[in-house]
Amino acid sequence: MIKRKVAFVHTSPAAINPLMQFYNESAPELEITNLLDDGILRLLSANNLSVVQERLANMLEAAAEIYAVELAMITCSSVSNEMVVRLNDEFDLPILKIDYPMARQAVRAGDRIGVAATFPPTLGPTSKLLTEAAAEAGAKIEIVSGVTSAAYDALLAGDAAKHDELLIALIEQIEKQGVAAIVLAQVSMARILPHLNGRSRVPVLSSLPTSLEAIRETLEQTH
Repeated sequence: MIKRKVAFVHTSPAAINPLMQFYNESAPELEITNLLDDGILRLLSANNLSVVQERLANMLEAAAEIYAVELAMITCSSVSNEMVVRLNDEFDLPILKIDYPMARQAVRAGDRIGVAATFPPTLGPTSKLLTEAAAEAGAKIEIVSGVTSAAYDALLAGDAAKHDELLIALIEQIEKQGVAAIVLAQVSMARILPHLNGRSRVPVLSSLPTSLEAIRETLEQTH
């Protein structure tokens, strides 16, 4: 089998393991190159967006010219959809934003959507993404958001159990506010899904399966 070459462009090391675990099991037809610059998170926190776009463009250029990928996917939810559109205009290869397909699925679930995050700058772009997906579907939504920064700090410090405990508590808190679905705002949060064990009465959505569907669809169109 000839594998299709794709690149994942990361801004957090915490995103790589859950992504690769999922994709290695679910998409053996893909050859994945991971590109990481975790300094971009500091630039995003400082709202230094022009430099963020420049750094992403540098990594995308490497993906195209050095690794000869057919498609690139930006895995950082804090990167806005508008920036991804601008980057697409710069390059010949398709560039996807990992969580846009998930946003479309969330909008189909109902008009009151929860957003859980562990990295505060992710809340704004994720909420905007959901609003854009709703407008695309001709729907109006209400967003209920929550954040636990301590969970992300724990994950980076190697305390996955504390991360999971804090995140489950946040999900339960958001669920009590009458939402139709809860969106996990970052890829690093997907590790929580096996630990929920039916504890949530509403769908808890991760960008992993929906992003794979989008990649396969896009590659099929560019075959």
